[in-house]
Amino acid sequence: MWQTILRDHMKKGTKFVSGLGCLLAVLALLVAVLLYPRANWLFFFVLVGIAIFLLNSLLAKDPTPQALADEIERLLTGELGRWDVDNFEHLGIRDPQLRELWNESMKVGGPPEEWVRLDQGQKQQLREVIRDLRRLGKARDAGTGQGRPC
Repeated sequence: MWQTILRDHMKKGTKFVSGLGCLLAVLALLVAVLLYPRANWLFFFVLVGIAIFLLNSLLAKDPTPQALADEIERLLTGELGRWDVDNFEHLGIRDPQLRELWNESMKVGGPPEEWVRLDQGQKQQLREVIRDLRRLGKARDAGTGQGRPC
């Protein structure tokens, strides 16, 4: 169990550091273009940095229903990592069914950092969202044949 948690934190930490490095690189190039306007070739790197950010947002994958259910369950039980709440609050889910269930989870108990202190009725509502997500995941797996043994 700890290995899974550690691996998840390492992935998120690596992603954060990578994004921060990209941001600093783009900002440094913008400052360089402003300070050295004669060096027009620097502008090319600014465009490449912007293109990387755009491609990253366009090609980002939605979480699977199972992964989203696991994340909600971790937040509900208080097993949070450093950036888990922020990552959850800023998910850019494009799938309408997942987005609806994510919105429902956010409406039930307010901010995820307060889910641990919810009353039993609200926790039960979140558990129902988790069950719906798991059912959706199983239905999708059955529909694509991923959940069946060979």
